[in-house]
Parts: sequence; structure tokens; C-alpha cells
Amino acid sequence: MANYWKIVNQVMEEADIILEVIDARNINETRNQEIEKKIEAKGKGLIYVINKCDLVDRKKLEKEIKKLIPSVYVSSKDHYGFSKLRERIQIEGKKLGWDVIRVGVLGYPNVGKSSIINALKGKKSAKTSSESGYTKGKQHIVIGNIKLIDTPGVFARDSDRVDKIMVGSIDYGKVKDPDIVVMDIMDKNPGVIEEYFGVHVRKDKETALEDIAFKKKLLVKGGEPDLDRVSRMILKMWQVGKIKQI
Repeated sequence: MANYWKIVNQVMEEADIILEVIDARNINETRNQEIEKKIEAKGKGLIYVINKCDLVDRKKLEKEIKKLIPSVYVSSKDHYGFSKLRERIQIEGKKLGWDVIRVGVLGYPNVGKSSIINALKGKKSAKTSSESGYTKGKQHIVIGNIKLIDTPGVFARDSDRVDKIMVGSIDYGKVKDPDIVVMDIMDKNPGVIEEYFGVHVRKDKETALEDIAFKKKLLVKGGEPDLDRVSRMILKMWQVGKIKQI
């Protein structure tokens, strides 16, 4: 953790503008307000980049980000919003009076920072992976008059375990008690998982999990539902965006 913060502080010193990459499905959970305050204190520019906008309702998203100024929502998967992001970087750079704009990219692991850099450049330049924490060190990538600084993801210090799992900061394969985590996600997102799998919404979330296990034929010996396997399957689908938050 100390090494992450050392690199982050270096980036905030070096950059003129910070892109804070946020998961559209979990905006508050993937904001790092400690970093935002540091950026403001240093007099740096900040652009909120709301990634994975294809996984949420667009009208609902627009309402949620009204207070995040300036913000741009994008989809790396659909290649959406990157012209607006480039334009916003140029606008904020001009405000600061820079011809060459040094841009730092910060955010949680697995929110899609490297994919955003690749989309901005137009071809693969920063290595990407679905495995949490793939980017290990600082990289510099030049795009016209923009110098992008890629960094490892940052864990917000006040985030709880479920929020980290929901945004992919903790890989689904490494989660202890995945059934408990999935039931927490069900509580936070009523009906979303049940609707995806075509099962009834129940007050008892464990019973809903059992229904999904039976439907997917994920069973242990004796025909009982395999809650561990079905929960890890659901977590994987949630983290890669197959199950979309309403």
C-alpha cells in the first residue's frame, strides 16, 4: 500500500490534470475523495471520467454525475465518449495555460484505466488485463500534446470489502465467503441478479442463490445447491459487466 501512495503522490506532483476514473455502476464507492482533496489543495485540474457507462441506465447516470464537474462518461467497450474526453482535456489544459498537458490517470484497480488510455491513443499502448492490479508501475504515453501518466490502481482507505469486490478490486476467485458477498450485493441492488437469471426475488437471499444454483445445475453430491460455485460465477459475471446494474 505504501508503494501505491508513493507513486500516486508523485503523479499528483508531476501532472497538470488528473483523470479520476470511476466505475459508472458504483460512483460513490469508486471515488477517492482523499485524492480529490489533495488535487484541489495542489491547484491541479481534475476531470471525473465515468467509465463503463454501457452497464447502467444513461438517464440515471446523468442525474448522478451532475455534481461531478467537469465529468465525461465513456465506454471502453463501445468506444463511446472519447472525443469528448480529449476535448475536455484540451479545455482544462488551456485554462491552466499549458501547451503540453501532463495528465495523470488514477482510480481503483480494474475500473478500466489502461483501457481508457488505449482508447485515447487509438491503439494498444498500455498493457491491459482483467486481473486486478495488473499495472505495476508508472508509464508515460505521449498522445499529441498530451502526456498521459499511467499508474497502478489505488484502494480508497475508507472502502469496505463488499464495495472493493463489486468494482473488481478484489478478484472473484480470491473472495472468502462469496455467498455472503453476493447476498450483500443483492441487498444493495434489489432484483438485479434475480432478474438476470430469471428467478423470483425472495426476502431470503440464500434461497434465491439456491434457485440460481438449481437453474444453472451447479450442485454438489446429493443434488444440493453448490453455493460456493454459483456465488463465484455470479461475482465473475458482475465484475466483467455481464450482469448490468439498473
